Amino acid sequence: MKQIQMKHNMQAVILAAGKGLRMRPLTETTPKTLLPLNGIPLLEHILEALPEEIQEIFLVVGYLKEQIMDRIGGIWHGKTIHYVVQNPLDGTGSAIHLLKQYLHERFFILNGDDLYTKKDLERLIAHPLAILVSPTKDSITFSALADETGLFAGFESNAPSHEIKQRVCGAYILDERFFRYPLAEITVHNQKEYSLPHTLVAMSRDCPIKLETASFWQPVGTLEEYELAKNNCHKYLTKT
Repeated sequence: MKQIQMKHNMQAVILAAGKGLRMRPLTETTPKTLLPLNGIPLLEHILEALPEEIQEIFLVVGYLKEQIMDRIGGIWHGKTIHYVVQNPLDGTGSAIHLLKQYLHERFFILNGDDLYTKKDLERLIAHPLAILVSPTKDSITFSALADETGLFAGFESNAPSHEIKQRVCGAYILDERFFRYPLAEITVHNQKEYSLPHTLVAMSRDCPIKLETASFWQPVGTLEEYELAKNNCHKYLTKT
């Protein structure tokens, strides 16, 4: 896939609305994205990792949103911050659709509870459309599939345990064409949600989406992952 010339004043969406139920009791009074790593809230690490091309940021908030808004404010290191409230919390696809009228051309999407490096995000932004993935031997529900040219080709469910699988890292480069496709509905913990990555399966049939491999990625979705993130924070800082 041909790389493109960088464009300034790009937009980014950071998904930070969740309740962090798997991280109780830490998240009973603090939103997950504000939990500290090396003395700095997780969300601020994510903001610091954004490429310089990003000048406008939309934070999708919900649970304990006032804490996030008070901490980050309306300007972050010269970048404009907007807030959009997601209610109900019905999936990442729905969260992006809240911003349909505001997102133009290409835009970044990031989870608000994962550690990324600036170098990886800069490599991601070099592609017209892309998904960041991380190889794992762990058991995961869905593994991203690549064709012979490294383009996204859908998901494999419950891949064999001995196989190397590609876990989606929650970082994407998309454009306005995303909104042409019906949101894919999935079931998570017996609740229906509208999934961003599964919607991309239909989009990928018409639009080539590159799979880009992360050099470092640390999700922070459980208490165990939070401990790993604290222990691995020095690796993240040296790779940023």
